[in-house]
Amino acid sequence: MKTVREDFENAKNVKEIFEVVKDAVRLSLNESRAGIDLGLIDLGNGHGQLLSAYYPVGSNIIVLNKTPLKRVTETRPDLMKPYVFVVLLHEYIHSLGYLDENTVRKLTHGITKSIFNGSTITEMAKDMTKFFPLLLYPGGHPANGKMHVIELEQPDYIG
Repeated sequence: MKTVREDFENAKNVKEIFEVVKDAVRLSLNESRAGIDLGLIDLGNGHGQLLSAYYPVGSNIIVLNKTPLKRVTETRPDLMKPYVFVVLLHEYIHSLGYLDENTVRKLTHGITKSIFNGSTITEMAKDMTKFFPLLLYPGGHPANGKMHVIELEQPDYIG
């Protein structure tokens, strides 16, 4: 039987990473939620500021910011999967009804620590700001407000 860590290593795109996120939460918190969609939109970034993703409370979508995905592809492509995992994990926990940001951060860090202890994923979950030089365009980056919804039933890409 495969482990969550092995499934993560074998994940090839955002959708597969999201499936691993859902498995990790199901195993760690014994909770799940069906019917969540993923959207991609270029929200840009401000100088030293980043919104990686968001979950509109009461909705059925998690929206990923394409800007840091593009930036990490340019600077450190090896960080793409860990970054996407942490961001989706954080927002998926929000979608389960955990709205307090500190609680969600603690749960995100705890889940990553139990599965990936000592890895980049755990470090990102603990303090994403350490990775800002690799995720942010220096001086900021403009937004482009067109959203792409990822079809979760069909193959897609990461980035």
